[in-house]
Amino acid sequence: MAAGVKKPSTERLDFALITSDRPAVSAAVTTRNLVFAAPVEITRSRIAGGLCQAILMNSGNANACTGDKGLQDALDLTSRVAQGLAIDSELVVAMSTGVIGNPLPVDRMVPRIPELIAGLDSVSFMDVAAAIMTTDTVPKTVRVHGKVADGPFTILGTAKGAGMIAPNMATLLAVLLSDIRVEHSFLRECLSEAVAGSFNAITIDGDTSTNDTVVVMTGGSVGALELSGNSGDRAAFSALLNEACENLARRIVLDGEGATKLVRIHVCGAPDTGAASKVARAVAESPLVKTAFHGEDPNWGRIVCAAGYSGVLFDPKRINLSIGQVPILKDGVLVHGDWESAAHNVMKSGEFSVILDLKCGRGEASLLTTDLSEEYVTINADYRS
Repeated sequence: MAAGVKKPSTERLDFALITSDRPAVSAAVTTRNLVFAAPVEITRSRIAGGLCQAILMNSGNANACTGDKGLQDALDLTSRVAQGLAIDSELVVAMSTGVIGNPLPVDRMVPRIPELIAGLDSVSFMDVAAAIMTTDTVPKTVRVHGKVADGPFTILGTAKGAGMIAPNMATLLAVLLSDIRVEHSFLRECLSEAVAGSFNAITIDGDTSTNDTVVVMTGGSVGALELSGNSGDRAAFSALLNEACENLARRIVLDGEGATKLVRIHVCGAPDTGAASKVARAVAESPLVKTAFHGEDPNWGRIVCAAGYSGVLFDPKRINLSIGQVPILKDGVLVHGDWESAAHNVMKSGEFSVILDLKCGRGEASLLTTDLSEEYVTINADYRS
């Protein structure tokens, strides 16, 4: 529903509630930023027990850097949800996104909680996805289906994010729901793996937010399947969670603030996986590289330069570089022929890859990123207004 979280007069959806029929086995991953929001503190504490039954979400206000009052406001809101649902308040977690530093308008939010509860089952999941949007241009949802020995199961997910996106989480909120109940320790392992290959493998601008949270809830419906200890069943669930997270992460990058290009940076031949990730991130977050992407300019010098300052040791005289299928450097030397126009044509498409082979090991990693456009500056210059 619209609660006027950012501005009193708005009719934009900005307040949402997800509940399950019974306490769901749950896990979460949150921001690594040392400055984290009140809802992150609450979610970390409460979901550590492995159960969650309700998620209260809002956009328009991050409730970050709001001191003791911000924490108390979040506690009061979740307590009112618990009272209305007649459940333990420790089973209610919070997610907020929006402007940092402003107190929550609890006077506008509290009266809407009974309406949120009364409206459960009356709106679509797409409405929930819309309610957590900030600078996103489209709601982001995914529904994937899998099968275990006892029958089929589904994972339904939504995420928000378009700016302040970087590895080690990003300005994103994501909720994933499944109708199969998963043992807590295994669920945590699966979520950690899924986040590593999805939300932690994207970057738009290199900024890690104060509010990043991914929550997965499983088996919250009465009569839900129980995931068995069978290795095949466990692999099926893990693979489907990975697929759902990767799908949402890709949608976030495609909707990057002002983005016109989706670029996959693939680094191979690094000393190890961590080194490959480090180089990929340096390239993906370089403003000069990203503006070249926007201009469809195969300025390979910027790419090599970013790799060089990444902190990873390699021999520049051995590296190979290509854009799409177009070779540009071989053994550190510019190739012959009309590589520039061929690479430019590749970059004219909305999606392409940059492949950098350091030839000094077996480590490799990929990162999804975007270009950097004038629109990105416009959006972020006016964000608070």
